[in-house]
Amino acid sequence: MLLDFELHPRLLVLLARNDWSLREIKYYQTQYMELMNQEIEWKIKQMRQRTFESADKCGKLLSWQLKKRQKLNTVTSLEMDGKIIHKPNEIGNCFQSFFRKLYAQGPVDEQEIEEFIKKYGLPKISDQSKMILNEKITGQEIEGAIQNMQLGKSPGPDGLTARYYKALKEWIIQPLKEVCNEILEGKKAHESWKEAFISLIPKTETEKNQVKNYRPISLLNVDYKIFADILAKRLKRVLIGEIHKDQTGFLPGRHMSDNVRNIIDILELLEVNINRKAVLIFVDAEKAFDNICWTFMKKNLQGMGVGQGFENGIGAIYSKQKAKLIVNNVVTEEIPIEKGTRQGCPISPLLFITVLEVLLNMIRGDQLVKGVQVGARNYKLRAFADDLVLTLQQPDTSTKRVLELIEIFGQVAGFKLNKQKTKVLEKNLTMAEKEKFQSETGLVITKKVKYLGVNLTSKNVNLFKDNYDKCWTEVKKDLEIWSRLRLSLLGRIAVIKMNVLPRMLFLFQTLQILDKMDCFKRWQKDISKFVWQGKKPRINFKILTDAKDRGGFALPDLRLYYESAAFCWLKQWLLLENTDILDLEGYDNRFGWHAYIWYDKVKIHKGFKNHIVRKALYNVWIRYKDLLESKTPRWLSPMEAKETKKLNMESKWPKYCEILEQDGERVKLQSYDKLKSKVRDWLHYLQINEVFKQDRKIGFQMERSKLETELLEPNTKNLSRMYNLLLKWNTQDETVKSAMIKWAQDIGHDIMFDDWERLWNTGVRFTACNALRENIMKMIYRWYMTPVKLAKIYHLPNNKCWKCNETEGTFYHLWWTCPKIKAYWEMIYNEIKKVLKWTFF
Repeated sequence: MLLDFELHPRLLVLLARNDWSLREIKYYQTQYMELMNQEIEWKIKQMRQRTFESADKCGKLLSWQLKKRQKLNTVTSLEMDGKIIHKPNEIGNCFQSFFRKLYAQGPVDEQEIEEFIKKYGLPKISDQSKMILNEKITGQEIEGAIQNMQLGKSPGPDGLTARYYKALKEWIIQPLKEVCNEILEGKKAHESWKEAFISLIPKTETEKNQVKNYRPISLLNVDYKIFADILAKRLKRVLIGEIHKDQTGFLPGRHMSDNVRNIIDILELLEVNINRKAVLIFVDAEKAFDNICWTFMKKNLQGMGVGQGFENGIGAIYSKQKAKLIVNNVVTEEIPIEKGTRQGCPISPLLFITVLEVLLNMIRGDQLVKGVQVGARNYKLRAFADDLVLTLQQPDTSTKRVLELIEIFGQVAGFKLNKQKTKVLEKNLTMAEKEKFQSETGLVITKKVKYLGVNLTSKNVNLFKDNYDKCWTEVKKDLEIWSRLRLSLLGRIAVIKMNVLPRMLFLFQTLQILDKMDCFKRWQKDISKFVWQGKKPRINFKILTDAKDRGGFALPDLRLYYESAAFCWLKQWLLLENTDILDLEGYDNRFGWHAYIWYDKVKIHKGFKNHIVRKALYNVWIRYKDLLESKTPRWLSPMEAKETKKLNMESKWPKYCEILEQDGERVKLQSYDKLKSKVRDWLHYLQINEVFKQDRKIGFQMERSKLETELLEPNTKNLSRMYNLLLKWNTQDETVKSAMIKWAQDIGHDIMFDDWERLWNTGVRFTACNALRENIMKMIYRWYMTPVKLAKIYHLPNNKCWKCNETEGTFYHLWWTCPKIKAYWEMIYNEIKKVLKWTFF
């Protein structure tokens, strides 16, 4: 066993006197230093290898280069009792005192909670759902949880990282399975599962000297997170059918963009109906996750009938918790945790939304709370976890009642409203009504609100300026800073993919409001300026944006990404399934949705485009309609299209794929007897038959179209599927590129397209180094300047080769046929033969 021999000389002498051989100590010290030097050399080689492979690629190395220089998360001062403190020990004590008080649970009346749950609790789950939650944990579940653990995350108090569990999973799975199942059977969890380090992350756009403006993130042991992750996956499968679709947080198939879309549609509705007085209340809860009462949470799960095993699992990890704060890299003393769901625990968000759902159900079911009414539908609220927005008519009475419900709920569940941070947008209120509302409710009406990362005002006309313009101004500043970095062409393209695209893609997915494409030309110009460093582009923009397997550089095309996101929103119009969105978005439609998008009823009802979302989506649809569907599509519903629009849609509309049948080579409508259950009466059937006769003239698409296979049928990756489809169409005129033709002309014979595809897919990828790949791509696209090209540009008299000065300096001559270059390649060829001991020709 090697000791640390970086010892003080006096200690060496002392050891020598105690029967230690000084010569042996020095020998082992030398050995130790050699091992350390070897380790350092190996680390340097690894670092160089990583730099060689990862430079100018999307990844950590590039992100570190782009990261803005920020101050370390060191807390240098805090405000306490009106005084500013600077001493590190005082700052640590201040945080410790605050969180000790925050996590302390006051007296809990279990009987009151039980009565409340009986009255307002969530309905019981099915026996099948109960069985899912209480099954024994399997080795496959544990292996899946370990596999999904992300590397690079900070470990918990035991110091064991996810890498440790991944490396040793074959030996860990069985004992961990036994421990997990014992907990489900009622045994206590190990004490280490109740421990945590709490890292304090300052909230954005807040004062850093306020203790309350720091978000506590729990660093938990990985074995705990594996157990919690398994329970979370099970609970998620159950909650998808139990939690109302107004709550879009942390459940599969639900998106925050639906919340923003709902708000925009409501604002459009209220903009036209000026007699409707309404408010949009953006609720802010005080430390929402950290104040949840454990007793209420457990009683709520018990009331849902989740089963004893699942209750045991939650009870084991949510009892007698403790944590130590990390303040300025110093660990404080341990503090007890008696309430709240840990931010950092896999099951924490799901437990929170089950608790919050009780409040949301109270609001939905209360007759005194008036939401925005569209026919029989009442749009009262939308939520993404604790980001809750209420859309209320009759503002005074509805808001007072909501505040009462929140107060009642908060007394038993620990939910606390922060009135200072709760913001309100008003619609159609007079000045006197605004003042009355504010004085009676204690809430403040503002002109602008930031909800789920989107800046909203009472008028949708401001959305582009407050979001797209603001975002691109920041992007443009960043591009100017990054242009000073030493990045290659592929590196600058990677910057756009890794940093610019995600920012814009968030807006594309949440704000479909662009009716004109002029902004994309400006954005493309700024991107082009960055990619080419302000110089004239040497490669066509379409080639830059084309996919790599077609010879492109995969530079993101922002316009196509926006249009792909638009199709994800259009999916609701095509499938006719989400009637909540369709009713709200089409509150003033005269015809069915399919009448507008297929039968061009927009020409009759021009008011259809007097809606910020409908206009934007319809314009995208019209651009691609003929490419996507050349014949009458299978998804079209003639019944819905020809139906006079009512305030509330039916949930099921038969489509052509359901009512047509093949009769040899002919397509015909099914008989009345077969469709009796799908039509109202004989007259209705005759109307559908008339529509069928008209549609038959252009023919029917009986096989699945690209729109169906890429958008309508899949539930995942719709955006990337549509982007690849649109990109292929957009770049099809560059399938045979000018550089391919020139190479064939120079060589003197045709180069088969299969050879080019092999080059794109394998030839270019022979190395992991982007610098070498870039050189190959530059060669293929004849990037480099030649005497012939320079003579044309600058009207020079001499266009001869720089080396031989005899023949015209064309690209092919400079790289291959020049006598001096030929000699060089022959030398290379001969050296390769010697090294590999192989004759190629």
